Amino acid sequence: MPDIQTILLIFGVAFLLVLFTRRAIRKQKARAISEAVPARPSQPRTPQVKTPMTEAQFKVAWKNLSYLMLLAGAGNLYVAYTAAGDAMQASSTLEAAIRYGDAVFAIAAAVVSVLVFRRPAKKLVFAYLIITVIPIMFFMSTGHYTDALVHLFPLILVYFVVQPVWSFLKE
Repeated sequence: MPDIQTILLIFGVAFLLVLFTRRAIRKQKARAISEAVPARPSQPRTPQVKTPMTEAQFKVAWKNLSYLMLLAGAGNLYVAYTAAGDAMQASSTLEAAIRYGDAVFAIAAAVVSVLVFRRPAKKLVFAYLIITVIPIMFFMSTGHYTDALVHLFPLILVYFVVQPVWSFLKE
């Protein structure tokens, strides 16, 4: 099990990723609102109807958010690197096989994140979700909670990428 400094470093990096991602999303939403709605005189507030995003607004939003998909892919490659390193140092054949399987899933998730970056589609996001959740469920069921937490960080990052533009992604 990693020491407390490693765990704190992982949580610190994840916290900063979440913080900066939320800031970028808020900034993008504010920019889209300021471009779409001209200034109006003050009136009594009425419930706002969510206006659909135009294709140009979607392209701008995706251009700003999609680089976080590459960051999630880099996180998956890091998970693959650590899993392969752990597999080489494993004391039993079963543990080595589990770690190599984890590395394969992490590499597959990195490839799918690059595909989502290139061609945003809901099916690819679901594929990424499935490929990422399988090792998380496995590690949670076997008691390797720290390994499961490490796998959650790229998944959370992808959520923050696709959440603002989900309804505009292709089927």
